[in-house]
Amino acid sequence: MRAGVGSSGSGWVEAVVSGFVVVGVDGSPESLAALDWAAEEAAGRGAGLKVVLAWPSVVTPLSVLGAVDLAHRQAEVTLREAELRVRERWPELAVQAVQVPQDPVRALVEESGEEPGAETLVLGSRGLGAVAGFLVGSVSRRVLAKVACPVVLVREGEGQGEAGEVVVGVDPYQGAAAVLGHAFAVAERRGLPLRAVYAWTLPVAYQYAGIAASVDVSGEMQTFAEVELARVVQPWRAEHPGVTVVEEVLNARPAKVLAERAAAGAGLVVVGRRVRRSPLGAHLGSVAHAVLHHVPCPVAVVPYERTPEEEQEAGDE
Repeated sequence: MRAGVGSSGSGWVEAVVSGFVVVGVDGSPESLAALDWAAEEAAGRGAGLKVVLAWPSVVTPLSVLGAVDLAHRQAEVTLREAELRVRERWPELAVQAVQVPQDPVRALVEESGEEPGAETLVLGSRGLGAVAGFLVGSVSRRVLAKVACPVVLVREGEGQGEAGEVVVGVDPYQGAAAVLGHAFAVAERRGLPLRAVYAWTLPVAYQYAGIAASVDVSGEMQTFAEVELARVVQPWRAEHPGVTVVEEVLNARPAKVLAERAAAGAGLVVVGRRVRRSPLGAHLGSVAHAVLHHVPCPVAVVPYERTPEEEQEAGDE
């Protein structure tokens, strides 16, 4: 990829970079926090940074009064300020600024999906005031459902990857490779320790009639869960030997555990999102949805597709 600085869709100049990180901006405090996080991520990857500002170009009676021209000029100013912010803090980073006069969701998905495709898309999200977590707007929700690359949501005040461990929620039976690969890579680039969390609960049938109390079902399942987590983590330990890893297995609800670990000072929480081809139904799983609404630090949502083996196991359930 060619890298460079410019606005309104200007191209990359003569400096070769490896891949690119996309960030959506609109001038809001949360989008500036996302810009800072994305710039640091791109610098750590040796990648370029693509800054995207999208605004719907709608023809209305106000267009006659120059509303569209005004929106265009405001977008130019916002993009230029974003470029200057990045250049002041990361002067060696290759930046491309793109203004797209169309629906923000479509623009972000298309700009992230251009060949060879973005490595990560970063978006700002409003915090919930005194309550930890994110207020995930309609644009973020729709982008999460459509984009093919990992999406990181950053809220105001969380821009530059504060020191803290990377916490990754792991399901050994689906999506483990995708979420662990992303989490280990981030931890290695940022020099952070990693905590792999597998939270499990007893099947409903074991929670009644005293079955769990009559035999050591919980103890046996805990041991089995520890073995399964170690199995899926081990290849990534070997590939990233410099990353300090803690494996944690708990009989608890996954979202609750991840929220607690994040509140203890995590720098990033990583969760998976199974890709669903149907336009109907929820495209963000219950764990990812809960984490986004209860975690104060940046959250990476990593898409994955079930393997044939995982599909078969799911069909047998």
